[in-house]
Amino acid sequence: MTDYDPFTSDVEPASGTHRVRRIVTGLGPDGASTVLLEDEGRWARTGHGTPTYVVTDLWRTYTTPADNSGPLRDPMDTDEKLSIAPTATGTVFRTLELPPDAQWRFDRDGNEIRPLAVHTTRSIDYAIVLSGEVWAVLDATEVRMQAGDVLVQRGTSHAWSNRSDEPCLMAFVLVGGNLPQEGSAV
Repeated sequence: MTDYDPFTSDVEPASGTHRVRRIVTGLGPDGASTVLLEDEGRWARTGHGTPTYVVTDLWRTYTTPADNSGPLRDPMDTDEKLSIAPTATGTVFRTLELPPDAQWRFDRDGNEIRPLAVHTTRSIDYAIVLSGEVWAVLDATEVRMQAGDVLVQRGTSHAWSNRSDEPCLMAFVLVGGNLPQEGSAV
């Protein structure tokens, strides 16, 4: 399920959702390091038709090692549809504001109207909980994560479940990779 992309909705992010301030450095005309770009939440998209389920793509690279030479070219300024996963040799840096499950997965009577968004990506993902809490849901287990916790997601099937009453803000760095092979367990 590597073509997973719930972020195709035309729904605008809710006004109360987190806006990420992006600051990009580089060299100025005199060769001194400086800030070349500063903006806020330009690449925010909503997921699952829910205005409080917001992913903000902050930066991408398409090759490793990353090319920091030459003038700044914002990789987010593209006419191409942005994918969830990086290219095989690239990276993606993003945040996710995940609302409580009750706000997007269940109706008022507690009936599930959307299943957990189980997916895999051809990448190794570093997931950091910045605020709130979330459950990392895997095939064989679940683990509760709180602010400051980090998960290294190695291309396996997973989903995120926010069982609290507050939003969870996470940061992700995805590095292009492959999917694990069956029988390659530790």
